[in-house]
Amino acid sequence: MVVLFSSCEKDVVVTGLALDKTTLSISAGGTGKLVASIQPTSLVGTNSGKVIWTSSNVEVATVLDGIVTGVSAGTAKVVATVGTYTVSCDVTVSAAITSVTLNKTSLRLKVDSTQTLTATLLPTQTAEIAKNISWISTNPSVATVDQNGKVTGLSNGSTNVVVSIGTVTSVCSVTVYITVPTSLMGSNYYLISLDNGAVDMLGSSNIAGDFRADGVNNNFYVWNGLNEGTYSGTNFFGNTDKWLNFVVTGVSGWSGAAINVKPGTELNKLKAITDDVSGKYYLHFAIKSSTSNSYAFKLGYGASAITFVYGTAAMESTNPYGNFTRNGQWQEIEIPMSYFKSKGLVYTTGMATTDLFVMLAGGTAGVKLEVDAVFIYKKP
Repeated sequence: MVVLFSSCEKDVVVTGLALDKTTLSISAGGTGKLVASIQPTSLVGTNSGKVIWTSSNVEVATVLDGIVTGVSAGTAKVVATVGTYTVSCDVTVSAAITSVTLNKTSLRLKVDSTQTLTATLLPTQTAEIAKNISWISTNPSVATVDQNGKVTGLSNGSTNVVVSIGTVTSVCSVTVYITVPTSLMGSNYYLISLDNGAVDMLGSSNIAGDFRADGVNNNFYVWNGLNEGTYSGTNFFGNTDKWLNFVVTGVSGWSGAAINVKPGTELNKLKAITDDVSGKYYLHFAIKSSTSNSYAFKLGYGASAITFVYGTAAMESTNPYGNFTRNGQWQEIEIPMSYFKSKGLVYTTGMATTDLFVMLAGGTAGVKLEVDAVFIYKKP
């Protein structure tokens, strides 16, 4: 007797198909990914579950295995097909990205502090496309960056933060310090007297104007009655570079000095300071003394220069604006530029040669005038 066994296994067929997106925005030259979901999932990876991808307009967008590539600005429909099931995604392609720029090209951070960089795409792209921006740090042991552009300082050193989308990139140089003085963490610095070590901490992109004496356009003048003093210790920022250090000889009349700036495009940059309405600009300088005498200073331009005094006695027919601790140590002074504006200070373009910053020590022999770190800057 012969017993015959037979079996019949029904073919598994597709019962459903879906895409993870029904719309997609990319730029010309950019890419986006579509993911097809098949039911039943047992068909995934089999011939019966193979997805066929097509584009309705390959001159606008092409597709390969779900990766959509923008070709030119326009619209197209990408279709996924499995068996008798089809689903589609409407694709919009914008003009090719020509540049990505950062709001800062250099950045200074303290260890364990953060700052956030922002990237701008040209031409302007949708938020969906902007999500494809990639951020990396070339030296993540010094500083890291997340995908929102937030940079975190980790250790003393330097790194580059690179932002990219497609083949377009931009770079921000990042320097991390164990400590950075608060007054060097601002922007738009107009330098009057500052050592090179502090300037390096600022970074060139943060310097709006440089009026330090160079013997060509900017000169430091000392009037009769002042001789160079004896240097002891370090300057305000702890560097060995010299500072403005003088001693009064007792000659009658003024004993003072000034930074004098010739006319030109560099001097025109000062206009931005008094045009500003944010109230964030400050005059910064440091002074040290062990005596009780007053010091007078002038900031401004020509006849509109504003005199201000530090001490307890009036000078130049001007009552003291304030005083400072007289312990022979550097004391930091910051005065809002809004104060000088309220007194009539206005910087304009086309200004002629001017004494930008004047220091007066009076006429008493032996009085020291020690000043450092003179600049105008914008606080964060």
